[in-house]
Amino acid sequence: MLLSGLCRHRRHVYHFFCFLLCTVFFNTAAASAAKHIPSLDNYFKETLNTRSGLPHNTINAITQTPDGYMWFGTWEGVARYNGREFRIFDRNPQTGLPDVGVRTFHLDKHNVLWIGGARGGLVKVQDGQWQAFPPFGELINRLFMDNQDRLWVATEGQGLYMQDATGKRTHFTLDDGLPSLQIHSLQQDANGLLWVGTANGLVYLDAQLQIQPVAADEFNGVPIFALELNHQAALLVGTERGLYLAQPSQSKPLTLLDNVPVSAILQENSDILWIGTIDRGLLRLHNGITESLDMRQGLPNNRILALLKDKEGNLWVGTNGGIFRLRDAPFNTMTTEVGLAGNYTRALLSHSNGCMYVGSSRGLTRICNGAFSIIDLTAVSVGQSVLSLAEGPDQTVLVGTYADGLIELQHDQIRRHYDTGNGLPANEVRAILPLGNGQMWVGTSNGVSLIKDDGILSLGVADGLPSSFVVSLFQTPDQRIFIGTGNGVAVYENEQLRTLNIAAYDDAHYAFGMTYDAPVNILWITTDRGLMAYHLASNDIQIIGRAQGMPFDKIFELVQDQQGSFWISSNRGILRLNRSHALALLAGKRSSLSVELYGESDGMISSQANGGSAKAGALHHDGSVWFATSMGVTRVQPERLQQFAEIAPPVVIEKVHVDGQALPLGSPVNLVAGSNRLEISYAGLGFVMSGRIQYRTKLEGFDRDWVTRGTANTAEYTNLPPGEYRFLVSASYPDGEWSKQEAVYTFTLLPHLWQRWWFKFAIILLLTTLSIIAVRWRMSSLRHTEQRLRKLVAEQTTELQLLARQDALTGLANRRAFDEELQHEYQRAQRNNTTLCLALIDVDHFKRVNDQLSHAVGDEVLKRLAEVLKQQCRTVDLLARWGGEEFVVLLPDTSLQDASEVCERLRHKVEKLNFTDLAADLHITISIGLTTNNKLELPQLLVSADKALYNAKKLGRNRLALADNTR
Repeated sequence: MLLSGLCRHRRHVYHFFCFLLCTVFFNTAAASAAKHIPSLDNYFKETLNTRSGLPHNTINAITQTPDGYMWFGTWEGVARYNGREFRIFDRNPQTGLPDVGVRTFHLDKHNVLWIGGARGGLVKVQDGQWQAFPPFGELINRLFMDNQDRLWVATEGQGLYMQDATGKRTHFTLDDGLPSLQIHSLQQDANGLLWVGTANGLVYLDAQLQIQPVAADEFNGVPIFALELNHQAALLVGTERGLYLAQPSQSKPLTLLDNVPVSAILQENSDILWIGTIDRGLLRLHNGITESLDMRQGLPNNRILALLKDKEGNLWVGTNGGIFRLRDAPFNTMTTEVGLAGNYTRALLSHSNGCMYVGSSRGLTRICNGAFSIIDLTAVSVGQSVLSLAEGPDQTVLVGTYADGLIELQHDQIRRHYDTGNGLPANEVRAILPLGNGQMWVGTSNGVSLIKDDGILSLGVADGLPSSFVVSLFQTPDQRIFIGTGNGVAVYENEQLRTLNIAAYDDAHYAFGMTYDAPVNILWITTDRGLMAYHLASNDIQIIGRAQGMPFDKIFELVQDQQGSFWISSNRGILRLNRSHALALLAGKRSSLSVELYGESDGMISSQANGGSAKAGALHHDGSVWFATSMGVTRVQPERLQQFAEIAPPVVIEKVHVDGQALPLGSPVNLVAGSNRLEISYAGLGFVMSGRIQYRTKLEGFDRDWVTRGTANTAEYTNLPPGEYRFLVSASYPDGEWSKQEAVYTFTLLPHLWQRWWFKFAIILLLTTLSIIAVRWRMSSLRHTEQRLRKLVAEQTTELQLLARQDALTGLANRRAFDEELQHEYQRAQRNNTTLCLALIDVDHFKRVNDQLSHAVGDEVLKRLAEVLKQQCRTVDLLARWGGEEFVVLLPDTSLQDASEVCERLRHKVEKLNFTDLAADLHITISIGLTTNNKLELPQLLVSADKALYNAKKLGRNRLALADNTR
């Protein structure tokens, strides 16, 4: 038997061998035919090394974590890749690694990433957190978590360790049955047996953890570098001598590869096996066919250390020269390496026989069902430089050459040949247009020719062509012939040429290609100023150029695919734009176009497509779009591109910065009050078209809807108000579905003291209180003001009333006040039958005072007299100025005798006054007329007093005279 030790434990492993071992190399033909596997030459190849950001070019380990990140173990630390850039984790407090050298990864069933490396360093990464374990002291070559959650650690010189869930370690050495202390590989089979590949053979541990040898000559004393289970759970063993399949029913393992040192094994699916070798590069076994890829085909180094197929189907290869990636890119480029006659391709023809013809500077190639055939043209074209292609009658192939005219092929044999010797104006043929009647137009560098049965008609500048350099030809359904030249477009109709003035549209000159769009009856013309739409019904021209979204001026060939997209070639890559959007722009329903540009990162070896000859692009019968480039012919399968887009890449948040300071990625997070500038960086973890991943974000609490970010992977916010926020980001490939699971970051922007709710409430309460106080104060103030105003008004009213009843000069009551008081006292005296006396006083010779001494002295005399008279009157008496130099005194309840005494006292007091301060000889006296109410009515009272005053003056002045009624 193959495994003598294994047979001793057959009860434990019987089911491991209870199936017929059929490898991926012996599947049925029907199974293999169900899926087309492209050759290694058809994959897009890409290398990443230290120039790309890796810390070291030796890639010891590769894995992909569930979040989508790619991880690479190197001798200078761990490199995590998001499709754009690497993040390096080396020896630091975060990782806990005792040394930067990393040798192996293991992703267990709990999605925990285990990392082992130099100095026996062991760490695990879970949910972004690193946890270090006590080192093992020797380089760790492999890690493996078995189905009982026991971690097995293979070391370089200390044998094998087993660490259980509690951290307890069990050590296996030579004494336990290991053939060597150098352990290279570990694997567990479906029955739970742990297989151990050492530097000196293969062993396994049984259910009792006893080491059992494997007695097979192919494994004895041989380093076992790789162990893998195939699609049927059978054990694949990679050794220094080859690749083997263990067969319990046979005495010998099945040899799959002999004399090939195998370092890594990857079972992709039921019929593909990838094999990494120590010095012979990468191998692929498929249906018994072995393909190889080494440094001659672009592999950075022939030593393969690790293999991984990611979730999108990319193959990652770890070598001594960096990371090598094979992927099914959107574009696939074919060159001389796969059978093209030349790499500088110029013309394409999708033939009705199902083949694609490719014209290049080195000849003509036919591609049929993946087979390449070079057609010999040397009989008439020594250089075999092909410029143009077309299909003629009876499936003939028309070939326009650079220097040898036009060649007609039938069944790959030259049938006819046209050049300047038999009528062409030039041997440089850049465009061919066969007509249905057996005729054909030929565009050359010296005009255009119509080849007919009876001869050749040539037209040039003299006949109305805008230029003799013809690069494109097209016949519209209404039989018009459009001729594209280096200086405009001519139309041949009714045997006449007319010119289209395309120069009026942004000074366009070259018309490189023409494509008819039947549903809208538009002829699309690719020019050196963008895409022109010629409306055949109206003869109107519209242009879609830089102003409408074209990234550059010069475009060569337009191909419409079966999904409704335009593919356009240029010197800078291949453009794709939506046909319906282009038509909407022409109709004025859109202002610009969204254009996707594909280039070297998408599978093209060179982004420079060729133009200036027809046709430089073609739609093949399988729906693929082909373009001629300066480095081979490239093709894209739009339907396959749509399949890429249907895979939404996962998205992660990578960095959060506030005002330049990094924040932890765990959320929720509180941002300090006053935080102004928030930057959130994120990444879509897709690797098929990583540079084309689109993003959209939404900041709940700020954005009302999703914000489209394009390919920008940073969102920035400034001056956010305080509050709770939830940032979401999702990713997609162009025209694809958005990732179903958004990356989320939750944070709270704390308010300043003055922004807190209770502070605002307190401020509102304070303002309300202050407002109430202010209102009350204002009302009180208004009341006080009102009262003050009322008092003032009253005072002023009183003052006005007083002024109205007071003499301005003397301050005594005026005549109005005296009249009112006289009436009041007269009535009272009448009611009470009491005596009311009235004295009328006049200043003697007062006119002399005014005339001789001035009115000012006279006024002063009057004021002094008034003051003296007021002092001498009783409190019950009313003294008033009657007018001029006259005064009047009302004496209520006063007898005539008492009144006479008062009057005499007044007269006597005035007579004694000293006025020498006013004038040296000034002497003042008064005359008084006194009357009572005896027998007199009110009006007669003043008349009676005045008569008495007159008598006093008549009798010599300075005296008192009594009225007649007093007797």
